[in-house]
Amino acid sequence: MRIEEISEPIRVLADFTGASAVPVRFCWGGRTYVISAVNGRWTDRNGGGYDLDYSVQVGDETYYIHFAAADVQWWLDRVVLDG
Repeated sequence: MRIEEISEPIRVLADFTGASAVPVRFCWGGRTYVISAVNGRWTDRNGGGYDLDYSVQVGDETYYIHFAAADVQWWLDRVVLDG
């Protein structure tokens, strides 16, 4: 298993139903990644704002992404690769 730190802004299509947001797919590096499962989600409170954090599955790879509410921006934090 290999973990790569990314920390880059991404574009995300999310389903905002009720009071929750569920990422469906994201674009990074000119490629679209379709999310097959949300492994986990949590909220980080920082200062006067918050981040919505997600662990998502795309094939055999796990991506950690978050929505920074203060910046109104999605970020790709890291990717966990098999092998």
